[in-house]
Amino acid sequence: MIIDKIKLKNYRNYDNLELKLNHKLNIIIGDNAQGKTNLLESIYVLSITKSYLHVNDKNLINFDDNFSILEANVIGKDNNKKLKIIINSKGKQVLVNDKEIKKLSDYITNLRVIIFSPDNIRMIKDGPSVRRKFLNVEISQISSRYIKTLMDYNNLINQKNEYLKLPSNKNYDYLDILNDKLCDLAIYIIKYRLKFIDNINKYINDIFFEITNINGLRLKYVSNVELDDEELIKEKFRDKLDKFLDKEINYKMSLIGPHRDDFIFELNDKNLSLYGSQGQLRCAILALKLSEVKIFSNIGNDYPILLLDDIFSELDIKKKNNLIKYINDDVQTIITTTDINLIDDELVKKASIFEIKDGKLFPGK
Repeated sequence: MIIDKIKLKNYRNYDNLELKLNHKLNIIIGDNAQGKTNLLESIYVLSITKSYLHVNDKNLINFDDNFSILEANVIGKDNNKKLKIIINSKGKQVLVNDKEIKKLSDYITNLRVIIFSPDNIRMIKDGPSVRRKFLNVEISQISSRYIKTLMDYNNLINQKNEYLKLPSNKNYDYLDILNDKLCDLAIYIIKYRLKFIDNINKYINDIFFEITNINGLRLKYVSNVELDDEELIKEKFRDKLDKFLDKEINYKMSLIGPHRDDFIFELNDKNLSLYGSQGQLRCAILALKLSEVKIFSNIGNDYPILLLDDIFSELDIKKKNNLIKYINDDVQTIITTTDINLIDDELVKKASIFEIKDGKLFPGK
């Protein structure tokens, strides 16, 4: 999967941008607050339809305008597509080959991206909701069925929570029907998450070791249902829903299900968020993202776009050299940096270089 060309109009600090990208490696150089991260964010928005920076869609529109347009020509293994997103005060419109797509689940697999930014370290340090969001977004890029199931599940959870909040006496038969429906959806979500994490664990430790020379990194899924016997997950889940029903009525919220699950990073069986250094946390996230490149190419039958935001300023020389082997010609990669000298000469030689200033891009020297 390759982005051949990207166009931005009234997006963040870009008035008009039209950029033809190198199909292999691109390096964007510029001082802070010039638009480097905004460019990577725009590619992410074209993929997921939302920013990874936790901002409202309206904040993506240039301050002096009332709409924004993002476009990308995407070359896939099997076909080519033109993606377009229009954002205004009323909401947003997403199009593929100039045809409007009404459902997010029908759009989100068109452009697969993996992004590493300094902000990613929050995934380890912050609460479970951040890690659940990560799982949901990443899996949704490779499975339209997953995102459809997740949306159905979330709608049912909201319906159940609204009912639990009502002051009247609860109808146990109605709640039983809701729990029956939730059960099948929840089991699909949990099993797909387990499969995804199992796939991550096939690669993450080897990559982490290559970068840091430290062994023993893995992800561990943490559920409120026992997962030791996959054949009995559904039975155990349904049983736990029944056992917690009175407690849910008392708390007026749904307490059991994948919307409450989590995963943790373990280094030699210790929780990395409690015992890891900042450098180890950063490299663990990087190893996770590079593991995803392999998974996306295996499951999606095409490589994703790799976005690396100011990564080389965070690594020492040895870690930089160990990372370089993972930046290969199979994966279109876009790297941002404030200083070209932070990037290995071999990478610079084969890259297209762009300099950015005040939302304008120029060919690099």
